[in-house]
Amino acid sequence: MKKTYFTITLLAFAVLFTGCDQEFLDLTPQDKLNSGDVWKDSNLIELVINEMYQQLPDGFNRGWYMLSSATDDSENAYGWPSGEAFNRGDYTAGSYPMGGTWDNNYQMIRQANLLFDNIDSAEGIDADVKNRMTGEANFLRAFYYFDLMRHYGGVPLLTTALSLDDDFSIPRATEAEMVTFIVSDLDAAISLLPASYDSSLLGKATSGAAQALKGRVLLYGERWSESAAASKQVMDSGTYSLFSDYHSLFHAANENNEEVIFDKQFQDPDFGHWSHLFNQSIGYTGGWGATNPTQGLVDAYEMTDGLSIDESPLYNPANPYANRDPRLDASILYDGSIWRGRAVETRLGGIEGIEKNGDATKTGYYSKKLLDESKENWGWGQQQGSNNWIHIRYAEVLLNYAEAQNEAVGPDATVYAAIDAVRARTGVNMPGLPVGLSQAEMRDKIIHERRIELYKEEHRFFDLRRWGLAETLLNEPINGIRIGPNGELSGSDPNGGSYGIFQVETRTFLPQHYLAPIPQSEIDKLGTSVLPQNPGY
Repeated sequence: MKKTYFTITLLAFAVLFTGCDQEFLDLTPQDKLNSGDVWKDSNLIELVINEMYQQLPDGFNRGWYMLSSATDDSENAYGWPSGEAFNRGDYTAGSYPMGGTWDNNYQMIRQANLLFDNIDSAEGIDADVKNRMTGEANFLRAFYYFDLMRHYGGVPLLTTALSLDDDFSIPRATEAEMVTFIVSDLDAAISLLPASYDSSLLGKATSGAAQALKGRVLLYGERWSESAAASKQVMDSGTYSLFSDYHSLFHAANENNEEVIFDKQFQDPDFGHWSHLFNQSIGYTGGWGATNPTQGLVDAYEMTDGLSIDESPLYNPANPYANRDPRLDASILYDGSIWRGRAVETRLGGIEGIEKNGDATKTGYYSKKLLDESKENWGWGQQQGSNNWIHIRYAEVLLNYAEAQNEAVGPDATVYAAIDAVRARTGVNMPGLPVGLSQAEMRDKIIHERRIELYKEEHRFFDLRRWGLAETLLNEPINGIRIGPNGELSGSDPNGGSYGIFQVETRTFLPQHYLAPIPQSEIDKLGTSVLPQNPGY
């Protein structure tokens, strides 16, 4: 039986991948990719590859909703974005908040497959360029399949560009089969891609990016020893190191720095994003205040002695933000934080105070990480953000290695070294982990360190699912802090309204939410016998 299984949309190539120094080109719709014309012109092949980069998912362009707000790390200031369905737990196979993932990823996988089917017959392309293009397609196909896997579990593996006359009855692969296939693509990419590029090709995948992604994929597949070995190769290469300033690591002025392994390149005005507009505090021009850190996240930041707020003698409930892990100040705006030359006022009656009308913080906090205070005029229709979205950076590789190695052999010296390197970054300077931890205790430390170091980078959404912790942590209420007009952290106002920590929201996470629902429209095309729905939908 032949069916039209995956929806193939005819897209126009409108924008070149901005990391490449080429002219804008008009290109006929995607159906022309099936002709031989594209594959005779290296510039057009480059465009095919560049759109695969441009269409990579990123946290800046998920609309008005950053994915950390679907975890215990944040709450969204406004309740109308579709992502709020994650917290209510009421999405279905027809209303998954990231439902476009399926179509977008398969469209880009098809482009990669078309390249594989045609690149050998391309004319006039230098062998090194052809190898690089093939390696990029291997890397990008691997990335898109990995993204599908972390959303849906096993999905159909398409290795050639199917036409409407082909049989689309391709069953879902298992997750183990997915990992094996993705790793094979990444091994091919590692063998074909260069270690670095000149400035005209910045942002394209390197062999190091493929090696780092391999470590992550194997981590998700719980192939611990292999994952540790893959990440260790990146660490031993000497190519990457930790950037000296955690906060400005994510700013446009420091893009492509020594910590960045792979990112999605942005450029205002050609290919910018509105994340600064959506996420800046409402007390500043052009701020919508979207991503509000939770009290649980704030409380998770240790004291500078490496102890939790419950254990450290340095903690002062009357001055709760003093003597904390410097990554708190680098990531979160609280009442009294200095931002753009003045103190933030989240207290009742403050400039951006809690309970103000509109998009004021729902938790008593605003997010600072990923925002760049050196630029202004984020208002709608004005300046867009141009800082890149970092998909893979060296700190993650160190934490991937630590987790995999701990699961493989326990907390040996290399596990400590990897985590302590992240904690000892210049400007952070947190003390090393206590010696003598058990494997379970080290596992808890790694979970904590990933939460703090990788906050707002879309890791925790998937981490909690792969660790099996989402049913526990995402069913707990989230809390915020209501500070009185004179800075009161306890007590109440004359009308009985209490100051201090309060419950913001209850949430629902059901067992089926560990995986996303397969789009119902795709199941309707093929039937559940070939494309069964994930359980619970």
